[in-house]
Amino acid sequence: MATDSTKSQAQVQPQTITVRGYVLVLVSTMLMSTTGILIKFLLVDYKIEPLALAFLRVLIVASAMGLGLLLFQRSFFKIQMRHLVYFVLMGILGVGMHQLLWVNSVRLNGAGIATVLVYIQPTIVALISIRFLGETLDRNKIIALVLTLLGIILVAQVYKLDALNVNGAGILVGIGTGLTWASYALLGRYTAMRYPAWTSLFYAFLFGMLFLLPLQIFVQNTFSLGAQWNGWAILLFLSLGPTLGGFGLYTIGLSQVPASVVTLIGTLEPVFTIVTAFFLFHEVLDVPQLIGAGLILFSVVLLRPKTSTETFDS
Repeated sequence: MATDSTKSQAQVQPQTITVRGYVLVLVSTMLMSTTGILIKFLLVDYKIEPLALAFLRVLIVASAMGLGLLLFQRSFFKIQMRHLVYFVLMGILGVGMHQLLWVNSVRLNGAGIATVLVYIQPTIVALISIRFLGETLDRNKIIALVLTLLGIILVAQVYKLDALNVNGAGILVGIGTGLTWASYALLGRYTAMRYPAWTSLFYAFLFGMLFLLPLQIFVQNTFSLGAQWNGWAILLFLSLGPTLGGFGLYTIGLSQVPASVVTLIGTLEPVFTIVTAFFLFHEVLDVPQLIGAGLILFSVVLLRPKTSTETFDS
């Protein structure tokens, strides 16, 4: 499985923010922001079980990636054995475990608290990146971290204390979602600097699928969609569009942008989701939510490249 052909890709890239990487992460965030709406359709309208949905979604992505690489780029399967553990951890923690924890965090905490807890990951990534990836925490990153946290709290309406469902187990699960999503960013940064992004993505979803497979014994019917072809169409679109496209661009972005910056840009996801919900379901934002969305947008603007042709040190 190992070859020396990947050694040339093992050179650590400069810790800079490129315009292309910045745009790729923005587009990936826009794509992934639609997943919540599509998942809602499948859970509510088609009654698919959450665990089955997580497994099928990961299975479809892994299968599509494997077939694509087999037909068009077989060399992307090649990795060095010493790096295998990173792909396994990326799949188990960043894909499989994250899916399980996210579903249960929403169930235990409600969407508001769950959203806030999963977005502790920019702070986690920033601290670990400074210690182990050689990234720096400059003034703009510090301001962006603070504004992002405040913005997420406002967007998720955590200030409505009477609407919150807080419990110890839920908080622990929610913190787990932040940790697992941070693990994807950190491990993805490491692997994407050494291998093509599609290699990282394939093995992450492959090992995520293998992790979720045994858990299907707890599902009454993994293929409960049956002959509901509209449901299968939504599932395929969810898997091959926002999931594969979103994760793919995100992983490519990790090879060009410091992990701490990628995760901060990713906090735009709930903002994009709310905007989409406004146009599809006519959901209206209140004033604090608008302020929170503005804070998140401003924090992302702080991280932009200086010009269309320059990069700046992280």
